Amino acid sequence: MFYVITEMGIDNEDQTNKRIVMAIISMPDGKKYEIPLVSKTFSSGRQGFYSQIPSFVFNNEVYGGQIQVWKKGDSSSSKPK
Repeated sequence: MFYVITEMGIDNEDQTNKRIVMAIISMPDGKKYEIPLVSKTFSSGRQGFYSQIPSFVFNNEVYGGQIQVWKKGDSSSSKPK
């Protein structure tokens, strides 16, 4: 499970005015992992946030993955023309 805890803007030469949200993954053993998600326009045209999750160990096994969250709505009306 993850929770968005903050949103901030970053301003540098590579990613001017990109938005970032921080997600927290809370594991059953109580450990928490903070994951930054950057703003993204998905192929459907929907706006949202995305991150590739770095490796972490839980119960002596290595995990990784992705987080994708997007604004809900009709994807056909949000797709760029």
